[in-house]
Amino acid sequence: MGLKAERVAKWAVGEPQAPVRIELHPTNKCNLKCRFCWQSTVKEIDTSTELSDEKLYSIVREAAEIGVKEWIISGGGEPLVRRNATMNVFELIKKNNMWGQLTTNGTLFRKEDVKKLVEINWDQIQISIDGPNSKIQDYLRNKKGGFANAVETARLFSKYKINLDKNQPYLGFNTVLNRLNYDKLDEMIDLAYDVGFQLVYFEPIYGGYLTKERLTLNEEEKKELRYCAKKAKKRANRLRIDTNIDRFMQTKLVDKSDFKHVVLRETENSFNHFISAPCYQPWYLLGIKANGLAGCCSTFEVGEYIQDKTLKELWLSKTFNEIRNNMLNKNLPEYCSKCSVVVVMDNKDIRKSLKKNYEL
Repeated sequence: MGLKAERVAKWAVGEPQAPVRIELHPTNKCNLKCRFCWQSTVKEIDTSTELSDEKLYSIVREAAEIGVKEWIISGGGEPLVRRNATMNVFELIKKNNMWGQLTTNGTLFRKEDVKKLVEINWDQIQISIDGPNSKIQDYLRNKKGGFANAVETARLFSKYKINLDKNQPYLGFNTVLNRLNYDKLDEMIDLAYDVGFQLVYFEPIYGGYLTKERLTLNEEEKKELRYCAKKAKKRANRLRIDTNIDRFMQTKLVDKSDFKHVVLRETENSFNHFISAPCYQPWYLLGIKANGLAGCCSTFEVGEYIQDKTLKELWLSKTFNEIRNNMLNKNLPEYCSKCSVVVVMDNKDIRKSLKKNYEL
């Protein structure tokens, strides 16, 4: 949290700073139709307005120039659908000494892709696996053989790290908590250990895209989850697998139906608007969707298009500053309901650092 808090603190005293992190969606196209994804009800994805390859590369180069330090490459869609451009983005990020994480469904990797990411010292890979077996994973991801493909990719990353004598990338699973896997969390830890991964990162499900079935947890299942989470945490400690599962021992964080109110509940009353701000992402994070719409949040729906703008122009624009002012006044947009437990926890850590280390 050090650099994030440092830059937020400078904003607080009237010194605008560059974003610490950019979250980039190279494409909205995906080879899967996951049951809890926004694409599950979309028949066809229009990719005609996606940013050009050269625009993606220029964004990375400018980001390095203005002081961006971290990248999350995700979707949207599956980044590896747009293989050539995305692989070039990875290389540019590392050539400019920035940290990078890729979130992927893990089903489209070729051996040479895995080897390249290990060779360039890519920092972190998160493969989305939501069940410890093919029955659950293939059902949730709507893809027969999807579990086998993702696990094969996971093993390849571990293999190439050993063969090339590399410590990176840090390897993890992203797992969306739902009614089909909440009682199998310890098995997810076992799977990570089996394929040589270091992390299982759990995310609450967003039920807003579900139309045909219940995948969210009911109240009884949420109560049972506390026991399952404790069991998984013990297994993770024994196998030395990193995890955030202990954060879901609070039932209010299990799904995203109430996350806008969760964000507000975590705020503090203070005469300083920055100390009492519900969220700090508008001051350190820039999100860029595949069509060029950019905002200062992980789940943004309001922003400006980057096609004919520089990063600096966008980041300091009237639209972005209005979003920041609304946040200071605790006027949260509706898309905050899709927020993540990790953002809530990050906000708490940044707020703690601001109070402890800075005179605001």
